[in-house]
Amino acid sequence: MKRNIIVAKNAFSADLCNKILKMSHIFQEGRIRDGAIDTRIRKSKTAWIDNNIDSCEIFHPIYKLTKEVNQKFFRFNITEAEVLQVTRYEEKDEGFYKPHIDGDYTNIDAQKVRKLSMSVQLTPPELYEGGTLYFPDDEEKFNAIDAMEQGTAVFFPSYMNHGVKPVTKGIRHSLVVWFLGEHFR
Repeated sequence: MKRNIIVAKNAFSADLCNKILKMSHIFQEGRIRDGAIDTRIRKSKTAWIDNNIDSCEIFHPIYKLTKEVNQKFFRFNITEAEVLQVTRYEEKDEGFYKPHIDGDYTNIDAQKVRKLSMSVQLTPPELYEGGTLYFPDDEEKFNAIDAMEQGTAVFFPSYMNHGVKPVTKGIRHSLVVWFLGEHFR
């Protein structure tokens, strides 16, 4: 299977990033994949944005870019996306997320699985320190500095191990989107 990490620098405008932040005003404790709150694994807050008429101006550029990146680099059979997750990592909590994968590939009866993950930097880099996205098993393929600019999108297969290092100053916001399709063959 491919293990590409694709960085699309400045893929989204500061205006779009700020619109996403304005739409994500109800934050709750971040949960791990099984729905539990475990602050040994993750310290963050999350908000969700549904795909509806009010959020079309956000979803359209995300889907357009994802389609282009997927066709060029991954060629995964993707049929839909989950709701958008906005994540807030705060200095006061030393917000982080230990390495994890986004998908569960053990249930062979599942109709769809997460295939492609996208993380978009919503906060300008001068407003926080730490909080970098990292790939512990693929360090040579990814330079975290390349992904720190506001509006930069990082695409990777959902089965790749990744995490977020602790925020040491300020607040970092990111947008995460998971794209689904039938099981890998």
